[in-house]
Amino acid sequence: MKFILYHGIDEMSSSELYDILKLRQDIFIVEQDCVYDDIDGLDGASQHLLLKTGDELAAYSRIVPPMVKFDEISIGRIVVKMKFRGSGYGKKIVMESINRIAEIGHKAIRIEAQAHLVEFYENLGFNSAGETYIVDGIPHLQMVRNL
Repeated sequence: MKFILYHGIDEMSSSELYDILKLRQDIFIVEQDCVYDDIDGLDGASQHLLLKTGDELAAYSRIVPPMVKFDEISIGRIVVKMKFRGSGYGKKIVMESINRIAEIGHKAIRIEAQAHLVEFYENLGFNSAGETYIVDGIPHLQMVRNL
């Protein structure tokens, strides 16, 4: 298991970008049966954290700079490949994202969490920051973790 952090999509190979977009599509669009604009224009401005097991992409997160999506820096598109679920990789990719953000001196992280994952994020130090709302047919809410 290893983490790789890219500071932009131009740093990664085309096959790595393909693997990321394929994983996001497989989970967020196909598995969750939700047609939405995954390629939303934020990837170019974001950092991309990959968790690989051997050469296989097992988990991924996107770190979006402050003032791009939210006032605070944010973590999004957090995803674990189905065959690696239950392995703790979800927690590992979120904690590594948090650690990387803390290293560069940010004071708070905001996420837009799917409502059914609130307890998962609360266990990682996030607190609800508002009411539940619908994004692409799925209940979400914003959560914040102070560093």
